[in-house]
Formats: sequence, C-alpha cells, structure tokens
Amino acid sequence: MTTEPTGTVVVLTALETEYTAVRDLLDSPTTHRHAAGTHFAVGPIRGRAGRVALGLVGAGNQSAAVLTERAIAEFRPRAVFFAGIAGALHDDLALGTVVVGTKVYGYHGGSDDGAGFGARPQSWDADHELEQIARVVSRDEVWREGLADAPAVRFRPIAAGEVVLNSREAPLAHHMRLHYADAAAIELESAGTARAAHLNRAPFLTVRGISDKADGLKLAADSKGWQSIAARNAAAFTIAVAAQLLAPAVPSQRAIAGNGLTRPVDVGWRTDLTGTRPAVERSAVELHIVPVDGYGRVEPHGLEHLREALPLHGRARRLFTDTEPLTAAVTGGVAWVRSAPSPSGHSGLAVHHTGQRTTWSPLPNDHLGSVLDRADLAERIEHALRLLAEIPGLPAPASVALAAGLEPVAGLAENSPRAPRRQSTSRIAPHVRVHPLSTLPFTVLLAHLAEAADEITARLLLAFQQTR
Repeated sequence: MTTEPTGTVVVLTALETEYTAVRDLLDSPTTHRHAAGTHFAVGPIRGRAGRVALGLVGAGNQSAAVLTERAIAEFRPRAVFFAGIAGALHDDLALGTVVVGTKVYGYHGGSDDGAGFGARPQSWDADHELEQIARVVSRDEVWREGLADAPAVRFRPIAAGEVVLNSREAPLAHHMRLHYADAAAIELESAGTARAAHLNRAPFLTVRGISDKADGLKLAADSKGWQSIAARNAAAFTIAVAAQLLAPAVPSQRAIAGNGLTRPVDVGWRTDLTGTRPAVERSAVELHIVPVDGYGRVEPHGLEHLREALPLHGRARRLFTDTEPLTAAVTGGVAWVRSAPSPSGHSGLAVHHTGQRTTWSPLPNDHLGSVLDRADLAERIEHALRLLAEIPGLPAPASVALAAGLEPVAGLAENSPRAPRRQSTSRIAPHVRVHPLSTLPFTVLLAHLAEAADEITARLLLAFQQTR
C-alpha cells in the first residue's frame, strides 16, 4: 500500500529514456497540463511518501531553464531534481556510475582576444540539505534494489553546456581539462535548471548516470544499452533522495526517538574540547551532535581547514558578530573557535576528529544573573542544531546522537510560572548535562530540527529543576 504523500518535488529529464526511467518508479501517475501546454506526469512515489511532478524538457539549457521556472510556479515544490545521463570526463568513472553534482558549471561563458581564451563560468552549488541526504542514501543498498549493475555513487562537480562531447582530443575536451579539471561529467541541461531554481529559491540537485566516456565511442556504448542503464540508475537514486526528503512528519516523540543505544556514546564537553575554563563565567547552553558510525571522522588536514572555516561559519550564522575578536586553534584533535570572555559570556564552535560537532552560547542575563527561559532555550537549541548541521566541508554521518548541557548553573534562575524569578534555591551540581538516550539518522534530524530542539529543551529544564 502506498504511503500518503507529504509533499511534492519536481523531477526533470531531457530524453524519453530518462523520463520513462523515472515514470516507472511512480504509482499510477496522471497527466497534469500546464496552461501553456506543457504536460507533467504527477503521481506518488511507489511504496514511499511524497509526490513527484515529472517533466520532459528536451535537450539544452535554455529550454531546461524555461520549463524549470514553469514547473516551480505550477507546483511550488520542496525541491527540483534533474535526473538523466551524462558523459564521463574522469577516467575512473565506470559506465553506469551515478554522479551527484556538488556544483554545476555553466562553462560556455568567456572572452576571447589576442591573449587567448579566458573562462568566465557561472556555477551553482548543490543545495546543502539535498546533498547531505544524497550522501546518506548513497551508503544504503536499498536504493540499488532491482538494478543489475550495483552502481557506484560519486559526488563531484558537473559541467553543462550546449555541445555533445564525444572526443578526448576535440578543442572542447582540451578546454574542459584546462579550465574545469574537477568536473567529472558533461551534459546539456543542469546549468539552465540550476539557474532557474536559484532565481526562484528552490533547492536543486542534479543526478547523472554515466552512459559514455566522451571518448569517441558514444555510439558503441549506446548500442549496448548504456543509455537505458545509466538513466535507470540516475532515476532510482533521485527518487530515493526525494523519498527521504519527503518522509512524512510524525509527532515529535516518534520523529526523534530513534533507536535505543547498544553502548554509551562518548561526549566531549566544551571545557574538555577547548581546554579552557574562565574563573568567572556566565551560564551557557552547549549542544553536541555526535556521530555513532565511522563516516563523520575528520582527518588532521581537515581539522586545519576547519580552523579557518569555523570562524567564517560562526560569523555567517550569527554565533559571532562581524567585529568581535575570535580565538581559533587546533588542539588535541579538536578544531575550535571562541569569542573573547566578556561580562555577558562567550560563544564557541568546535569539531572533534571523531566528527563530534559542538557549539555553545551564553544564556540571556540581567544584573541579577543568567536567565533560563523555555522559549528562548528552545529557539537557541534549534539555531544551534542548524548551525552544527550546516558546517561546510564535513562528511555527513549516517546516524547521530544528541547531548546538551548548562554550565555553570550557580546563579541561574528559571523564568517560568512554576519557578518565579530569583527564587532563593541552591544548586548541588556545577553543571547540568543530558546524555544521549538514542540514535537517529542524520537525515531525520535535518527534517525535524524543531522537534529535536523541543525534546532537548524539555530534558534540560527537567534536569535543571532536579538540581535544587
């Protein structure tokens, strides 16, 4: 029985082979006719949540851009995907491999004068959430069910122009090697689709199956059926990502309950991570996302990169102001950055080599001390979860556990009807910490940040009240 749809995505294709591969994964799609005459096949994902509006745009970036904008206006989708085939530019890509575009190059922009050709490309990064979901899906064998060749998945940039490339010696091939060496595949539609999605603020991801090597043997590969194989592989992966994105919302306790722990999860608390503890400090809330698999680990060179990236990320997400001085370092297998201690407290961000992500920020305070307010705390925790989930350049774990704490608690007062402000009570513990009780898929956390924040808030408040 098909799960009730919970949202719509648009999936676009260029060829009939690609269109049919996606349509075969929908349950009894019906035709939806746009006022301008474009026909879309609309139907639920077979056996999964969500609805797909499938369109055939034809070859070329211009038509892809026009029909992408038309589809977005018509369906207001959660996301736009392009599912199709492409030629390989990297030798290590076997026929049938699925390439997820981490970036799309529109490579035809440039200038040509006496000094030679100068590339002026446009590029669009993959939507962060869609890429994260795609990485998790790629580790699961479920999406490969029914596919004969068990295709590999690679995450690399893709180039999109207006020319079918079928030679390693053509001027275009040399141009690509010179100016776009990181592009793994070449095709004709993703630049137009990406630009239209960007202008309409729609999340976008392109997924391509390798059908030829762009080496002069395209016709031979086509005659062996690689177009159909590559199209089916791209369609299967695209629909698996869409299904994860459109997973039905459930009550918060079910949404983030996850799986029970089989062993304790080690958590590095902020004072352990940075090795610093000011003598006098305002109360702060700290939050941790802890991987429970090996996928989130960070190599030493990655930590050095994070030393530069974390301050930028913290400022961009308003954990830090644009002008306050920051201290950043890599110590003991941890990359961290924090603001300078001040009468109002200080904020920080850290990544452990195990992949644990940590952030902290001071609670609001007045002349009497720090204040613990439920609404403010929930908002801070949701913001912190999003901040941690979006740290650039980190590998996405498959499953994670959550932990949180309040420290110090001396002088901290709860602002609620049950606990009047500045109630004279002593605290028997220097801090409050709630340890992980379960694990959950990283994609589930991304889809339910508010529910996760509500649960952590409730647990922290209860633990705080129990310190009296």
